[in-house]
Amino acid sequence: MGRSVSYDKTGKKQNYYTLQYILDTFKALVDAIIPRTPGLAEEYGKIQYYGALNLHIDEYMVYTLNYYSVPLAEPTALMLDLAADQLIFNGENTRLLDFTRFPVGGTFAALAPIDRFRALTLLEQLKVYLLDLPAPYKGNSGLTLIITGVLDRYTMMGYYSEWSGYGSTRLESPGNRKLEFYPLSWEQVGYPGPSLGYRALRDE
Repeated sequence: MGRSVSYDKTGKKQNYYTLQYILDTFKALVDAIIPRTPGLAEEYGKIQYYGALNLHIDEYMVYTLNYYSVPLAEPTALMLDLAADQLIFNGENTRLLDFTRFPVGGTFAALAPIDRFRALTLLEQLKVYLLDLPAPYKGNSGLTLIITGVLDRYTMMGYYSEWSGYGSTRLESPGNRKLEFYPLSWEQVGYPGPSLGYRALRDE
């Protein structure tokens, strides 16, 4: 794994277990937002099967959140777990926990996808104990709402950007990345790639 995920922006190296915990948590998040879709594949072709996990969007999320002046990937993962714990305490989860799919993740990763959204809703509605959240979220409703509100957007940005096309260079610093192949998500939506301009149908 590249330096940009193993290290946060301060240069602190995360131990292997912590890194895997963070990645499993974000795997669970992005898989809920953009899951694999075998039904679409049957109807529209195999290319439509793939989801966020296939494009390594969990790594994109960790990279992006650790780019802040205060690295946020680990505290965000812990915050998601606290919300999941609150959901279970409230008796609001609709499925049993499954710790086998993302085995290094915590409670959030063990929730069924629909319940992961329920946990996110608790954060969006500030129905968690803010003083129990990890720093810098502890007691900070503004930051909690901001980051919770961008998690789905960051997932979509990573998925439909050129991120997956960087291939083996995706975890390098931006100046060292190379577009190794056409991003799969662009093929899914028929995006032809960047250009100086495109012909457009115009009504005269």
